[in-house]
Amino acid sequence: MIEIRQLHKHYETAQGRVEVLKGIDLDVQSGTITAVVGPSGAGKSTLSHCISLLEKPSSGQILVEGKDLSVLSGKELCAERRAIGTIFQNSALLRRMTVAENVALPLRNLGVVHHEMENRVAELLNRVGLADWANSYPGELSGGQRQRVGIARALALRPRLLLSDEATSGLDPESTTQVLELLDSLRTDLGLAIILITHEMDVVRHIADRVAQLDGGRIAEYGELRGLVADPGSVTGSKLLPLRPDLVPAGYDFTLTVAYQAANVDPAWISRLGTEHGARVALLGGSVEAHHEGTLGRVEIGLAGIAAEQAIAVLAGWGLRATPRSQQLLSSVADRAERIEVAV
Repeated sequence: MIEIRQLHKHYETAQGRVEVLKGIDLDVQSGTITAVVGPSGAGKSTLSHCISLLEKPSSGQILVEGKDLSVLSGKELCAERRAIGTIFQNSALLRRMTVAENVALPLRNLGVVHHEMENRVAELLNRVGLADWANSYPGELSGGQRQRVGIARALALRPRLLLSDEATSGLDPESTTQVLELLDSLRTDLGLAIILITHEMDVVRHIADRVAQLDGGRIAEYGELRGLVADPGSVTGSKLLPLRPDLVPAGYDFTLTVAYQAANVDPAWISRLGTEHGARVALLGGSVEAHHEGTLGRVEIGLAGIAAEQAIAVLAGWGLRATPRSQQLLSSVADRAERIEVAV
C-alpha cells in the first residue's frame, strides 16, 4: 500500500514563494489503479516528480508499506526508490542501446550478475510481448512498442508502486489500448499499486478504480470511479462521462439523468420501462461503456406516462441512480418565456 500524507511542494522564485502542492492526501492499495487528473497547471507533473522522488517534497510523507521515503537520502534513498517504477511520457529510452540493453539498465546499475540479468530481461520482454525485439533499437519500434519497453524497464527491480506519467499521451488508439491492457494485467497478476497521471478521460474510464481530481495544488474530489460517475453532483463524474442534456422534448413530461450504480445492469432497462411500466422513453444522449468491474454509464432520458417518483424507484431497483432535471429545466423555460412575454 502507498500512502501520501499532507504532501507540500513550493519553489522560491524572484517573485517570492510559489506553492504548487498544498497538502495532498492519497492512498493506493496494492492491486488497484488510481488516476490523478486535472487541468494544466494543477500540479500533476510536480506530484509525479515528488512521488518518484525525482524532487524532494517540501514537507509531508510518502509511505511505501509503512516506510517514509521522503525523509531518506543518499544510499538509503537509492535503495528504497527501487520500490517505485516510473513510466515516462516519451518512454525515455536510450537510442544507442538495444531494447534488451535498455531494460537491463537498472539491473546493470545495481550490479546484478550477467546471467541473472539476462534471465530477468528475457522474462520482462516476454511479459510485455516484445521478446522478438530484444536486439532491435528504439528507432525501429512504434510508439506503443517503445512504451511497452519502458514498462518492462520500470518493472526490472520488482517495484511495489508503478507510476505512469502521461504514458499514453500521443499514442494512437490501438497502442493506447495495448498499454492499458498491459497495465491492467500487471495490477492483477503482480498486485502492483499503480498511479496513473493523465489528462485523458478515456484512459481513466478504461482502467482506473479510483480517481483524484487535482486543482490548484489540492485534491478537489476523490473517490471510486463508479461512485463519481453515479453522483449527479460530481464535477469529476460529469467530465468522465459528459452529457449534453437538452430541454424536455415535446410530448414528454420530464427528464432524468440515469447513472449505472450496479456492476451488471440489464441492457434492456430502457425498453423495460415501456413494456413493464407503460412509460414512453426518449433517449436524449449518454455514454455506456464496458469497464473491468462491469458496465459504466450515464444516460439522459425524457419520460412520459409515468410519475417521476415511480420511475426513480423502479430504476433504483435495477441498479440505476436517476436524478430529475425537469424542475430546473422547466423553470428555466418558464423564466425565459416570462421574460419574452414582458419584453413583448
